[in-house]
Formats: sequence, structure tokens, C-alpha cells
Amino acid sequence: MTGDLLFFIIVNRGKAGQLLHKAQEIGASGGTIFLGEGTMPSRLFDILGINQTQKEVLITAVPDGVSDRLYAMLRDEFQLHKRYKGVAFAVPYRQWVPDAQPNAAASFTHQDIPPYLCLLTVLEKGKAEECMAVARAAGARGGTVIHGRGAGVPQDFYFPLVIEPQKEIVLIVASREAAYPIRNAIYAQMGLDQPGGGIIFSLPVLSTLGLYEERGKEVKA
Repeated sequence: MTGDLLFFIIVNRGKAGQLLHKAQEIGASGGTIFLGEGTMPSRLFDILGINQTQKEVLITAVPDGVSDRLYAMLRDEFQLHKRYKGVAFAVPYRQWVPDAQPNAAASFTHQDIPPYLCLLTVLEKGKAEECMAVARAAGARGGTVIHGRGAGVPQDFYFPLVIEPQKEIVLIVASREAAYPIRNAIYAQMGLDQPGGGIIFSLPVLSTLGLYEERGKEVKA
């Protein structure tokens, strides 16, 4: 793998701090940890009446040449290739530098799109569960819900008190073929075409570790 990457690493609650410390030791340039909820369906969780598991989402920037070492650490020390240990994936990014010469980012053609895409959907609080139901019906294996706050202010807003509505971010990684029907279903059925309904966008995923499809291949090997 070449080029700077932005890693998304999803682990059980309480693991992200230790993981970030290890990542910094091998060259990661800091990171941010978010609280989230996993939504991968599980027969055991259904029996126990638990439909969501507590997660932490670590987002960290990794310079060129460090990503392979980070993946090795995630496999060897945190066992992310094993079931229920976590998921990691990387997307390309370009660091913004003041006064740098403008340089158009490379665009992907349909043939160049990586085999996986990350779908990020931002919705009003309380709609994430419905969004995941729509996504699963369209072929999604699972996802992670991150809680956030919106900061948009309408142009005709004149009051001195600004209320930031709470948001939910649904993060889904899916194969390229599955991502398009999932995205279209979320857009149509969650009312994202309406003003204030929410937004959805996709990021190319260049590499993954711990996805359901990968674990299935390992079990069969």
C-alpha cells in the first residue's frame, strides 16, 4: 500500500486508547476516539435481548510506509482478523497544507473503484435503527452507529441562542457491488431527498481487516 491513509478502527469499548498508543509508537500521527454501537446481527445477542454492542471508533492518520506495520500490529497484538475482535479499514486522504500549490485529487473511474466502499449516513437522532433495518434489507451485513451533534445554522436564524441538534452517524462498509443498492435504499427510504432529511456519502476503502467476508474465507481455508 502506498500513500497517506486514514484508518477507521472499530473495537470493543475500552480498547481504543491502548490501540492508539501502540499505533503512535509505530508512526501514526495522533487520532480521535468516538463512542459507538455495533449492529452486527448475532443469534446469541438476539437470545439475550441485546441488539447492539458498545464500541469505540478510532480514526487515525497514517503516513506512507506505516500502514503495513499498523495492519501487522492489529493482527498480531489485537487479533482483529478473528471473530468479534474488531474491524479496521483505510481510506485515502490528502493532508491540507497552508499555501500549498493546488493539486486536483485523483478521481476514480468505475473500473478503478476499490472492492469495498464505506457508506456514511448522517441522520437525526433516533433514526439510526431504522436506517440499519433499511440497509440490511438491501444487503448490508452490519454497521456501526456513532453519536454526534450538528452545527449547521439556518441563514434566517436571528436568535442569540444556538441549539445544535443531536445526530447519529451510520457507518457501513460493503462490497462495491452491494454498496450501490444499499446507498440507493437508504437515500430513498430515509427521505434524504427532503430538506434536512440527512446526507449520505461514500469513501473508497483501499484495504480492510476483520470484515465478515474475510473471516468467512479464513474459516473455509
